[in-house]
Parts: sequence; structure tokens; C-alpha cells
Amino acid sequence: MSAMNIMGTYSGIDMATVEQLIQAESARGVRFTQQKQKYQQEQTAWKDVNGRLDNLYNRLEEMTKSETFNSKVVNNDNDEFISVTAKENAAVGEYRVQVNQLATATRLTGNKVDIASIEDSLNTSGTLTINNGNENISFNVTSEQSLKDIRDIINKSSEDNKIKANIVDNRLILSQTELGDKSLIVSGDILDSLGLTGTTAVQGQQAIFEIDGLRIERDSNTIDDAIEGVAFTLKNVHDGPQSDTITISEDIEKAADAMKNLVDQYNSLNSFIKQQTSVGDPSIENNQTGILLGDSALTRLQSNLRGLFTRNMDTSSQSVKGLQDLGVEIDRYGVATFDRTEFTKTMKNNPEDVSAFFHSSERVTETNQAGEQETVTKVTGFANVTRSLVNEYISSTTGIIKTKSDTYDRLIKDVNQRIETFNTRIETKRQQYIKQFTALDTAMMQAESQLQFMMGQLGGTENG
Repeated sequence: MSAMNIMGTYSGIDMATVEQLIQAESARGVRFTQQKQKYQQEQTAWKDVNGRLDNLYNRLEEMTKSETFNSKVVNNDNDEFISVTAKENAAVGEYRVQVNQLATATRLTGNKVDIASIEDSLNTSGTLTINNGNENISFNVTSEQSLKDIRDIINKSSEDNKIKANIVDNRLILSQTELGDKSLIVSGDILDSLGLTGTTAVQGQQAIFEIDGLRIERDSNTIDDAIEGVAFTLKNVHDGPQSDTITISEDIEKAADAMKNLVDQYNSLNSFIKQQTSVGDPSIENNQTGILLGDSALTRLQSNLRGLFTRNMDTSSQSVKGLQDLGVEIDRYGVATFDRTEFTKTMKNNPEDVSAFFHSSERVTETNQAGEQETVTKVTGFANVTRSLVNEYISSTTGIIKTKSDTYDRLIKDVNQRIETFNTRIETKRQQYIKQFTALDTAMMQAESQLQFMMGQLGGTENG
């Protein structure tokens, strides 16, 4: 009978009893597991804070970009004839545009070549010369080459020579890669074999259109040099006196959307911080408090952010000193609201001041590490100041959250080692119990055996 099988046979102390004793011992190790869970929950909460701060940083960055406040929106009567895009430097205005002629490319179509396949050898050799209006480009053709080979040779240098070749129905088709009235003349001693004898190019033409009656000609259907910051793409020719009216105006909605996104992200962050630092309801049983209750770094972040969102800023803006001038208000619970109408009104009247409130720069004189005076560019404005605060927390090298995360990693590693040591000690204790109680059962078995032997001896004596 093995030691494990003996245990409990005589004493009544079996493995179930041992596990009860071990469970009582293990209860003292629960605090290690609870401490580990607490560290992990706090680390996860800070990671969530970091994610929300990162989103806030990106929203603030949008408010530093010129295109957020200077973007233009284009209103076009009918994009069937012309499409228009406008950059931020485009002038606001209304333009009447009429398309008279689209730009085309000069094209030369050869005669059909008598071959079964474009991959068949032409069995001829010689020279093909193409004049693109600026120079002659010559190609040497050998008898082993096919119509397909010649096409590929021409296209290999098309980027430099501005000539492109195609094959349609055994016909070699040459065209200018650039639009407009450009020459395309072929010569050489193999024109017959290539089906190019007696062919004449269909001359390309310039695009012709009018802006407010002013005639403009270009070698392209995409024109970006007629009005600064505005690009026209011509698509179809207007009939007779027909024209389209193009209106370019400030894209205030883009700035308003960016402002709303910033306020929404601030509310999301603030709500999460309140949740993590909540004291719950101390009057109820099993009250649940926030994971980061009492964390001074988090409460300081919340306080500093609220201060920036509610105070006036020292910026170059004349009419906008604080977010309240842009329709943003924060109530006593820390919740921000955004009045889009108020923001739009300010943007229409003072777009440059709104932009300067969020982002501006100035030249200042500072003393460098060598003790020398130097002039540097210093960025100012609400978005830049707030981003600096946020970066103190989310910087991947020196940020507060990075430091906290590293600390949690060390604490979790330490408590894991404690748990491992404790579990080893518990297992040792289990083996000790098994050994002790097995020894007890063995001793009781031996005592019973001796008692039976003695009783047997006494019984034998009496019978004698």
C-alpha cells in the first residue's frame, strides 16, 4: 500500500483534510493576487487616459493647421462641363466659365499590316524616324522583330520622346503624350512594312475656355495657372452661349467641425477622468470607487485642462481671447458645450483672429546654453499651449504615463515573484502535511498490528 493510499486509513485525515488546511494557508496569499489585479487595473486605466489624450492632441493639431481655417468650398452650377477645386490661398469670388474647345493629342493611325499575329516577324529591316515637333527620334528595326516589338521599343522611350504607340486591329497607332497642336511626322525606309506609308496625323488642338469673358488657351484640359489657388478640369464643350457659374467661398463648416470635434474629445476625456477618480457612494454597502481615485497626477491633469479651456490666452488675436468667444462654455460639472452659430459668426467676421487664437508665432530673443543672445521663433496660441500640456503626459520617452506604466510593470513583476514564492511555499507545506499524516497512519497501523500480535500471544497462553 503506497503512502498516499495509507493516509487517512487509520487516522481519518485524508487528502480532503489536507486541502482544507492548504486552503486556509492560501487565504493569506490572496492579498498578492488582489494587489496584482489592482496594479493591472490602474495600468489599463492609464492606457485609456493615454489613448484619449492622444486623440485630444490630434484634435488640437487640427486647430494649428492653416487649411482648417482657410479652406475654400466650391459651388458649381453643373459639373458636367467643368470641375473646379480651390486651395486655401484661392480668392473668394464668383466666376462665369465657358468651355469652347477641349485639348486633344495629335494622333497618327497606320494602315492595316498583313500579318496573322502582332507577334509574327515582319521579315524586314530598316529605320523608322518620328519627328515630335522638336526633334527626330530614330528606331532601328531588324527582320526578326514583330509589330509588338516595335510598339514596345517606341513606348520604352515615350517618357523622354513624348510619343506613345498602340496596336489596334494590326494597325500601329502613334500619338503625342502631351495635348495641344503638336507635330507628328514619320519617315524611314520601312514605312510600307509598318503600314505608315501615306498616313497623315490628325492634328491635336489646345483647350480654349473663357473666364468672365477672358479667352484662355492651354495645352491641357487641367488648368491651374489661370486663377491663383484654383484648378479647372475641362470635361465637355458648352453649347453656344451656355456657361457655368463657379462660386468660391470660405469653408467655415470645416473649422466648425474641427472645433466641435475638439470639444467632444475634451468631454470624453473629462468624463473618463471623473469616472476613474469617483468616490462612488460611501453610504452604500460594497461601494465602488474609481480605479485611479486619489491619483494626484490625474486630478492635476483634469484641473490644468479645465483651466486652459476656461481662461483667456495671451495671443496675437484681437477679438478672440478665450474659447468662450468661440461659443464654448464649461458648466460647474466640467461639461463643455459648443454653440456652432456663435462660432460661425465669429469666423465670418474675424477668420484671421480665430486662426491666430489657436496658433500663431513670434520672433523672440532668448539666451542659449552658451550664454549668447539669439532670435528664435516661438509658437503661441491655445492649441500649442494645450498640446504642450498633453505631451507632458503622452510623450513616449519622458511622458508621465510612460513613467507610470514602467513603474506598474516593475510592481507587477515584483508581485508575480511574491506569488511564485508563496505558491512554492504552499506546495512544500502540502507535501509536509502528506508526509506527516501518512507517518501518523503508518504508526497507527503498526500499533494496531502490534496490539493484534500481543492479543494473539495472550490468547495462545490462556489456551495452553
